[in-house]
Amino acid sequence: MKSLFLQSSIVRSTLCLSVLLTPLALLHAQDTLTPGTPYNIVNENSGSCVGASAQGTANGTVLEQYVCANGTYSSQASQQWVFTSVGNGYYEITDVNAPSEAWNVVNNGTASGSLMQIWTYAGNPNEEWQAVALGGGFYEFVGQGNGLCLDTPGDSTANSLQYDIYTCNGTEAQAFKLVTPTASGGGTGNCSAVSNISVGGTTYTPQWCQEFNGAAGSPDTSVWNFDLGNNGGWGNNEVEVYCGPPGYPNNPSQCPTTFSTSTNPVYIDGNGHLVIQPINVNGTWISGRMNTEGTQNFQYGILEASIQAPNTTNQGLWPAFWTLGADINTVPWPGCGESDIMELWSPSLDGGSGPGGNHSTIHTAVTGGDGIGGTFTFPSGEANDTAFHTYGIVWSPNLMEFFVDNASTPFFTVTPSSLPSGDTWPFNANLFTLLNVAVGGTLGGSTSGLSNPQPMVVDYVRWYTAQ
Repeated sequence: MKSLFLQSSIVRSTLCLSVLLTPLALLHAQDTLTPGTPYNIVNENSGSCVGASAQGTANGTVLEQYVCANGTYSSQASQQWVFTSVGNGYYEITDVNAPSEAWNVVNNGTASGSLMQIWTYAGNPNEEWQAVALGGGFYEFVGQGNGLCLDTPGDSTANSLQYDIYTCNGTEAQAFKLVTPTASGGGTGNCSAVSNISVGGTTYTPQWCQEFNGAAGSPDTSVWNFDLGNNGGWGNNEVEVYCGPPGYPNNPSQCPTTFSTSTNPVYIDGNGHLVIQPINVNGTWISGRMNTEGTQNFQYGILEASIQAPNTTNQGLWPAFWTLGADINTVPWPGCGESDIMELWSPSLDGGSGPGGNHSTIHTAVTGGDGIGGTFTFPSGEANDTAFHTYGIVWSPNLMEFFVDNASTPFFTVTPSSLPSGDTWPFNANLFTLLNVAVGGTLGGSTSGLSNPQPMVVDYVRWYTAQ
């Protein structure tokens, strides 16, 4: 399988207006803490979220106060936290964006004013917290190793303020609401109605779910970034110009400036789907390529998407659901690692599956553009362009298993031993995910016969972690 999805990395920061907790958010506030459920932790005074500074995932990242990414709640993984019981009423509180990183007191401090960070959980008392109910859905968080409360210094409402611990005093500076990350419209979803998956005796629990529900509109730009332009063909001689939603910063001139499902190449359709629709605008093809770089990283578990693909019988389109290493800015492609979970192209080019199957491929430092891959063939009467199918990976240290429709029956399995001599396995680190429909290029082929093509329609994208 040949693939060369070179990436021009775009990391965006989103500036939001600070708002107080509103009745909408209070509807979703939790009066009973449920271990394993992702929560926003929202300060009573500021209405801002507890988060990892700059969405950091490394030891020593500051635990900070920052306006919730969606105003009254946050779909941003670095502002979501999971409680795991460690006994005696105490919890390890870990970052959804970096599941091994937990609340931690800097230098194991035990004095009032000691600052907070995240650090790899090691079972120390300064990493374990009691959630003491204050009523009305509010809690204070008391450290086992110090008996002090998580505290907002000076009762400040400022962004980027580093939390500390302080003598418990019952003030708003130490009162926090647990809020389930939910939304309506804009394509943001939650995992409340999504069931666990069991594979090989392991139960996987949904942690991040993009369900694309709500009214017709643009995708949530606090969750999804959009690559823009043609970027020299993206290393593949592609011909499309990628667009963000109307009003997206630095959108190319060919991109629509107002929202319409008939003219926008990427949108939420109002029926629970994301749509990426290549459109020919006065001889220029526009399309969509979106990613979670800097907003949501993944490490291990199950990552899957339910997709109805465009028809790829003839040349022209090259749709994909895939991942790149989150360290791509310091470890350039292909050393950062790429895994193509769903990749389709015409059978008339380089063994493409067309509507009858799927290609999955990994790309590493040595395997490069050719990669190492496997092919899935649908049973007779099924196709990727006539119905939704689930494409995913079951991922653990030194192992990736690629599947279609059934996570228990992978069609392609790869480990470090699959790589050529001298290669490096890059898939034990954080990844982010991408969705796109390329037009033309190495595997898209000729666009001479392409006219009003079928879109790629995505029902959901979900990430589960092992219990």
